[in-house]
Amino acid sequence: MTRAAHSIGARRFGDYAFEITSDDPRVAAYFDRLYREFAPSGADDPGIHRIAVLTGEGDEGRLVIDGEIASVDAIRGQVVNTLVHALTRRMIEACDALGLHAGGVVRDGIGVALPASMESGKSTLTAGLVRADFSYLTDEAVLLDWQTGGVIPFPKPISLDPGSWALFPELEPQADLPDGYKRTQWQIAPTDIRPDAMGAPCRIRYFVFPKYTLGATTRLTALPRGEATIELAKNTFRFNERPRRSLDGLADAARRAECFRLDVGDLDTAVALVHELVEGAR
Repeated sequence: MTRAAHSIGARRFGDYAFEITSDDPRVAAYFDRLYREFAPSGADDPGIHRIAVLTGEGDEGRLVIDGEIASVDAIRGQVVNTLVHALTRRMIEACDALGLHAGGVVRDGIGVALPASMESGKSTLTAGLVRADFSYLTDEAVLLDWQTGGVIPFPKPISLDPGSWALFPELEPQADLPDGYKRTQWQIAPTDIRPDAMGAPCRIRYFVFPKYTLGATTRLTALPRGEATIELAKNTFRFNERPRRSLDGLADAARRAECFRLDVGDLDTAVALVHELVEGAR
């Protein structure tokens, strides 16, 4: 197996420590950019997970985690997206928090969570809000501390699908990487949108449930807290593992917040509506 010699250095999210290496210095530099907002970790940490991204030989890309092959991608560069999603899943599973499948932003200490299923446009809306001077918490997992209810920022790369690319032409990755690294999805460092994009821990003041529909009228509609709690439960990681504790935490979070549905047909209008919502709370 090819030796992966180029490292981004050890990083950490909560109890999950990892080091990414690659046999291609360009790939290592790209991951260093994507994960630069994660806290550094000691390279000699006995619990560190060793991740190797191998693209230097043949036509395949290989992902090796802790010495075992985790993925073989037919297109070498596709392993970039594979690693982002694999690492995201592992960090979420390792975090002892109430995890919502949601984007999250904050402005002037007012947190907004965007819970939604896949293909609802939450990453697109998150990126649009960050571009409009909100600060980034996550595009995938709003993690609520069990004790305080506050958000633990999760600075993973923003993953944009092809349908969103025309809305963010300035964010197209331009790294010199193996073919395919941006063929199916763009991975964007939050600070590529704005250098000061990262948000601080906060409380969620608004739960806004977005749903993109082509041609829809973009509008914000109040959602009763009881109905919102049910929707949150549908978008909670590992809900079935701890249903009582999760439901209690969700109900408490909904009681402390205002809840809305957001039908999205136009990104700029959706961003403006969320902006008005937060401005009204100041």
